[in-house]
Amino acid sequence: MVIGQRWQSDMSNQNQSDMIQEETSFYQPLSNIEEYVTRKRVDEISKGFFDFWYKWHDFVQQYNIALFDATSKSLESFLNLADTPYQKMQNSIRSTFDSALRGYLKKESFASTVANVMDASVRIADLTGYAKIRNRLNDFFLSASRLLEPVRDGMNRTPSEVIIMKGRFSLLHYKCPVQRKHATPVLVVYSLINRHYILDLMPKFSIIQSLLRQGLDVYATDWGTPDSSYKDLTLDDYAHEYVENAVEKIKEISGNDKVSLFGYCWGGIFALIYSALHPQNVKNLVLHATPIDLEQTNEVVENWTKHIDADKLVKAYGNVPGGFLNLAFVLRNPIDIILKYPRYFSEPRSIDEIIQFFSIETWLYDSVPIIGDVYKEIVDQVYKQNLLIKSKMKVGSDIVDLQKIIMPFLNIIGSNDDLVPPESSKTIMDVIPSSDKKLIEFPTGHVGLCVSPKAHNQLWPEVGKWLAQRS
Repeated sequence: MVIGQRWQSDMSNQNQSDMIQEETSFYQPLSNIEEYVTRKRVDEISKGFFDFWYKWHDFVQQYNIALFDATSKSLESFLNLADTPYQKMQNSIRSTFDSALRGYLKKESFASTVANVMDASVRIADLTGYAKIRNRLNDFFLSASRLLEPVRDGMNRTPSEVIIMKGRFSLLHYKCPVQRKHATPVLVVYSLINRHYILDLMPKFSIIQSLLRQGLDVYATDWGTPDSSYKDLTLDDYAHEYVENAVEKIKEISGNDKVSLFGYCWGGIFALIYSALHPQNVKNLVLHATPIDLEQTNEVVENWTKHIDADKLVKAYGNVPGGFLNLAFVLRNPIDIILKYPRYFSEPRSIDEIIQFFSIETWLYDSVPIIGDVYKEIVDQVYKQNLLIKSKMKVGSDIVDLQKIIMPFLNIIGSNDDLVPPESSKTIMDVIPSSDKKLIEFPTGHVGLCVSPKAHNQLWPEVGKWLAQRS
């Protein structure tokens, strides 16, 4: 009994000694505190890398299962079509592989692995300072690339006058090759994703030139190349103030009291917001492949976007690196991207076709950073909470009420678009009260709406005619 009491007493004294030593460690010289902080940070970074490796391993494992599953189903399709003509068999195998891969990648379980690996990579970037280093390097390369932008933007592009605006954007006023026949000017509102020249890719495949040839007076926003100094710009800056400044400038130049807005992709969100807040200034509204209702759709990149923690991503990087989106586009179907080149060049191509092909490829990977706060607001309010279609989206102090869309409205979507699913754009037709509204669902994909010969022969003349009749 005495031994037990002595043992407890010794342990109590030892604990008190340890506590005193631990407490006094806070009053050690500064070098010891620095050593403690350094060791703690190294420990956090080590844990961060281990967590990333674990989640990356899980992602790769799940992705390999998806590829194996898609390959198995395409092989099964091949065996079932053994006596089918080669071209039909090839199309069936490709379609089966693509459908099976997308089906797996759209699963909630896989989307969660994408979100997990993204969170882990963002944490490492934050702990190691990689995000800040990357931003500085990116700013350096962007400043260098700006020297080449006049060459790129002038080569095969429609001639335009650059109007410098208040704020961080410019306004392009395209020179019309024919006499202008229609009074109401058209403002093309570009997206912040990729560069704006997709609508003016080449003379033969230019939506801008198609509208100009039909006698329309066309302007467009040029959002520039955002560096890290843009990161604090908001959705209110772009969808409200900047579009408003552009509209007022066009009204001043043209002498008209209204403008037709043409919004491309996320630029359509900007155009829709402005039209709801300032309907008195908008003569016609055209949306082109614009995501509006994301509740019922479940395409691959869209579903991954819903799962990503945009707040953490933006907090670490400021602006969202364009490479992240490029990687997501590649992962949708890497096999298709690998086989795209040999498949395209498996038959003779003209010089014009080859130039067009590489022009599109250049645009696809010519990505710019997406302004952080704008990305976060659109992801949170449109993709995750689906507030835009519910007329509950908040921009600055204003609520975007779709009941204010009473002007003539044209909605253009691609029936094969897997980036902006048709269902995400269609439902607005049942929500807005405009008495003059039209839906054009064209049989092509997201990029095909802009550059396919069929679209330029059939779709864009119809769009120009619609605008001209309401000018």
